[in-house]
Amino acid sequence: MITRPELQYKNILYIGVKFYYYHQQLIDKLEDTYGARVDYFPERDTSILYGIINRLSPSRLEAYQEFHYRKILGEIIGKKFDYFLVIRGFKMPLWFVKKIKALNPGLKLINYQWDSNTNSPFINLPPQYNILPEFDVKLSFDYKDVADHAQLGYSATFYTDEIKELGEKTNNENFKYDLFYFGSYLPERYVGLLKFMEFAKKHKYSVKFHFYMPIRYFIIERLKGVKIDWKLIKFRKMSRTDYITNLSKSKTIIDVSNTKQSGMAMRVLDALGSGKKVITTNKWVTKDSIYDPRQIAVIDIEDIRLSDGFIKDNTYLPRKAEFNLDRWIERIFIESFEDPKVKAGTDDINITKQFSK
Repeated sequence: MITRPELQYKNILYIGVKFYYYHQQLIDKLEDTYGARVDYFPERDTSILYGIINRLSPSRLEAYQEFHYRKILGEIIGKKFDYFLVIRGFKMPLWFVKKIKALNPGLKLINYQWDSNTNSPFINLPPQYNILPEFDVKLSFDYKDVADHAQLGYSATFYTDEIKELGEKTNNENFKYDLFYFGSYLPERYVGLLKFMEFAKKHKYSVKFHFYMPIRYFIIERLKGVKIDWKLIKFRKMSRTDYITNLSKSKTIIDVSNTKQSGMAMRVLDALGSGKKVITTNKWVTKDSIYDPRQIAVIDIEDIRLSDGFIKDNTYLPRKAEFNLDRWIERIFIESFEDPKVKAGTDDINITKQFSK
């Protein structure tokens, strides 16, 4: 059923990160719910050849990406598009963006970043890759980037419909686990795992953890002399089905955020969307209008302290519907063009001034 006809029959060129299942969830939602037609391409070649070049001959990476985008252009030549959505856009050549614009008069261009500029630079790049000025709408999930760069508007990422459905079922009772620690390896997250296991044991909290690390990274880290207890590591990713199941059985999800980002991690959004509590190391979230200390506890990983009853309290927690996938699409594709304040970063979904230094 088409609930918002603005995107019905619109042709969307979508180039972005091939990130777990999120890119496909977005494509399916645009096509099945909004009636759009989507041509999707990953921002980079995901073949083994790319990995070999990136590892063994990085000097050839730019030429390889050039070939990748010329191949995309060959596949879409002759098609007409209404929207061009880029999520991240790793080494996307400026000539490519200009060519897409020239071939599609009236095209609406959207650049969305769900990584920080520190982690994955996208602002003031060398001329051949400085594509950001070409876009009509420029949005980021990262609080600090939005605060530091006036050209950016703010929009958090999204949780999927599975999380939305879980939130409709959650009753804040009869949980199997007090704490759910889920994530992939970063040094700070491994430290966080050790700290939370100690914390849970001290306070007699039940905990479910799944800490994923590819075996090749484990071997590399051990060869570098990094001490990692292999018994705490999972060498296989948790399936999406198992993740949803474990989340449903848990009262509180733990987020040890990437220190190179300031935006809300997926774990935080999944908690807000499912009516769960979340413990996070991301202090930026306390300045967001969605912050509620009954649901979000911000901690120092070196000295974990929680207010009395934070985990034990079964107070009903309202679901944050503003972060579901439908709202993300409406903000990005519809509201950002209907209301200039949205893309300028000045309306109430933006936090440019709120997070300025």
